[in-house]
Amino acid sequence: FKGSAAKNIKRQQRLETRQKFEGVSVILILDSPKWFQRRYTALVSNVLVNTPRDWALQIFYTPDGQSQIGLDINPGLVRLTQIYKERLILTPLPLELLQKFGTRRKLKYWTDKWMWENMVADKVFTFGGNGAMCGNSRRLSFLDSADSSSSSAMLFFNQLDYVGTPWRQFYGRGGDGAFSYRNRTAMILAIQHNPHDGSTDETTYFIKTLLAMNDKLGTSFRVATKEQSVFFGGASYSSNSTETELGPPLVIAGTLSELDTSHRERMLEWCPEIKLIFPALHNPFCFGAEPNSEECAKSICALKDPKERPGGC
Repeated sequence: FKGSAAKNIKRQQRLETRQKFEGVSVILILDSPKWFQRRYTALVSNVLVNTPRDWALQIFYTPDGQSQIGLDINPGLVRLTQIYKERLILTPLPLELLQKFGTRRKLKYWTDKWMWENMVADKVFTFGGNGAMCGNSRRLSFLDSADSSSSSAMLFFNQLDYVGTPWRQFYGRGGDGAFSYRNRTAMILAIQHNPHDGSTDETTYFIKTLLAMNDKLGTSFRVATKEQSVFFGGASYSSNSTETELGPPLVIAGTLSELDTSHRERMLEWCPEIKLIFPALHNPFCFGAEPNSEECAKSICALKDPKERPGGC
């Protein structure tokens, strides 16, 4: 089939797939260093086990270069595609999109309509390598109901078209989009109304556009309040009372630099999944019954002479 006939067939296939799933978790894999690529199996596993069976997990990638190599060096990811073959979907990026954005401008891909049109469900959970889902979350979960549509997570998300983790822009409205819940249709309408300018970061672009459309066109896109964003992914949002402690959020993103050491350590205990993105103190001198502080210090990158760590830590 060629031309319009082929496009119609592909459109029908997307529609049928979209009707199959209640939602989809999405990650975009492009060029990344090897140490980061080796996280892929753990990242995907983390989301698969914390989302319901009627949710797909879709990986957008390039079929060659570092993106493909990152998939090839993860045999565990290959096994996951076999175990979760009904849920795990690999979608190659088209050549024209690669030529448009290259492999270094990752965030720009999210501002292209092709990405959203090719997602297999309207309810979208975006995730990446700078955080994780917390299986012990007490605030929200996809899995606390036999029917995923009545889970605490979906009861919360169904009130919104966009919510990300806490940030400071727009007085806290919306939230950072690296880990976020979004309505696919809302994203497409935003792109159609205000095509991306090529420079604004994608999170700012979408929130600014949705709010502007509400203000100027009278639309009613539901962008999260600061409080909703904090409830979704705020690691520092907890009560002083042990009895009413909210515990970890559904997702934690970033290095938790805003927390003091004791609070950060408590979050790592509550949500051990987040250790995926923290460096491991694997030297035996750094733990155990009799740790050796002097020898441990020698193994910590940040404590070494800057000349010994030209690539950072």
